[in-house]
Amino acid sequence: MTMQTLFEQPGFAVLHDTDNCWLYATWQGKRTSQASQACCEALLAQVRATGSTRILNDSSLDLDGWSDIVAWVGQDFFDLLADAGVLAFAWVVPHNLRALTDVYKVMAAITRPAVSMFEDIEGAYTWLDKSPGISHEPVSC
Repeated sequence: MTMQTLFEQPGFAVLHDTDNCWLYATWQGKRTSQASQACCEALLAQVRATGSTRILNDSSLDLDGWSDIVAWVGQDFFDLLADAGVLAFAWVVPHNLRALTDVYKVMAAITRPAVSMFEDIEGAYTWLDKSPGISHEPVSC
């Protein structure tokens, strides 16, 4: 797997998986809600810059930072992702109970794109690789 770092700051990174032509976002530690929103906006910017239609979002090591922006993430952010062309979003859920509770609240509000939750990266990878409605023909990114 070939990964190119597109954006990085402490506790958050967006990488481009050039073998699969999708984005890989990783969240670690605790952030403020404002910092989490800025990270979401950075992810959206990379979706627009790369034209990626799939995202593997690994928040397994996330500790918090969503509670004040749950509604914005679940409604506005995911609509913006869909508007930017994202078709599938595989979400590896946090092990931290507070962060996981916020993820469930976000999931309840999402209407698009296709989003599925996973406890492990392998399950997320497999689902994203076989996600419905996405051509699996080799493409250049």
